[in-house]
Amino acid sequence: MEPPGLPTPAVPAARERRPVAVTLVAVLTLVVGAYGIGHAMLTFVRGGSASVLSEGSVDLVLSAAGIAIGVAALRMRRWSWVALMTWALVGLVHQLLRRFFYDNPDYLSMALDTVVVLVLTPLDVQIAFGARPPRNVTLESRHPVELD
Repeated sequence: MEPPGLPTPAVPAARERRPVAVTLVAVLTLVVGAYGIGHAMLTFVRGGSASVLSEGSVDLVLSAAGIAIGVAALRMRRWSWVALMTWALVGLVHQLLRRFFYDNPDYLSMALDTVVVLVLTPLDVQIAFGARPPRNVTLESRHPVELD
């Protein structure tokens, strides 16, 4: 026994398990990122106009970001939920712009981005990432009002 008044050694917290939905989102993001890189490389190999090459460049940048975000999601980083949602929405907007202003939208990429958004939306997934507080938790105000 330790004498009273001395700090007790910290007990390491049990490592939390990653929920299946979080793993699904992270793996799906890695798959979408790999698909996007492959699609961008195929665009570069085929060549074409400056417009087509710029579309491939956007695909390449978005896909590389997706892989980085997918790795962070596997590690359950708090910021990865926001980054995943932003990444998927930017990808959707990119494909919609390709649909409306060009004749070559990538419907598979659009569908995969849509699935990512739909899987990220449930409250339980947001709680697992730390983007929302757990259920039944009362948040304290940053500026409490004192009632006299």
